[in-house]
Amino acid sequence: MTITKMDANGRVLLPLDIRRKLALYEGERLAIDQLGDGTIIIKKPEIKLGI
Repeated sequence: MTITKMDANGRVLLPLDIRRKLALYEGERLAIDQLGDGTIIIKKPEIKLGI
């Protein structure tokens, strides 16, 4: 587990190894949810192409 900080604007830096593993790049959208126990889930949404 990595400990990180939130800045005054509410931004949280995701560790580089996680960004690389999930192929996250600047400007990408992330889905964020909170569980009842205070756990926060950050997920890279799947891209769905309409055909």
